[in-house]
Amino acid sequence: MKIALLVFVGVIVLAVIAYLLLFPRNTFIMFSFSRPSGGTVTLSRTGVSFEPAPKHYATNGFDHIEAYVSRLLMPTNQFKFLHMFTPDGKRGFGFTARDGVVEAGLTVERRQEAQREASIRAFFRSLGIAPSRDYLAGNGGVPDATRLLEYPISGSAAEVTALTKRILQELCGVSPAEALDISYGDK
Repeated sequence: MKIALLVFVGVIVLAVIAYLLLFPRNTFIMFSFSRPSGGTVTLSRTGVSFEPAPKHYATNGFDHIEAYVSRLLMPTNQFKFLHMFTPDGKRGFGFTARDGVVEAGLTVERRQEAQREASIRAFFRSLGIAPSRDYLAGNGGVPDATRLLEYPISGSAAEVTALTKRILQELCGVSPAEALDISYGDK
């Protein structure tokens, strides 16, 4: 039993050393594993993170948003995130907050969702908000497949909650009565 444990630990140590030697520091490599509890464990070049499972609201997901938005808007130096998606993970969006700046982040599959991208841009343009970040990323080995759009958001908890509900309805196709999985975290 002790020998098996030592061999196992040795293999892990060798794997970590090989990883550090084979992949340069500026290479972004990440492995995520789902936990039986529903959360994830993510291993990356910079560390290990444990994310809890999202809070699942089976109906009327919109009724629960304002409490999360209020937490997100509290001033702090910590990085915070709020993700709101349907249980299948296909419709929704997220916020990030860092150093007092809150941004809404939406992704679009550029080649298949050109109309949705135009709708997102028009929606925020009508509010007088220009994207703070607008870039293309690879997806599954396909270069420049995903457009990432981030928009700065400001206002009271009630105003940001109202905007959140509009984004979910108008841009993500989520109705107020639908189920939502909501994840909130700070680091």
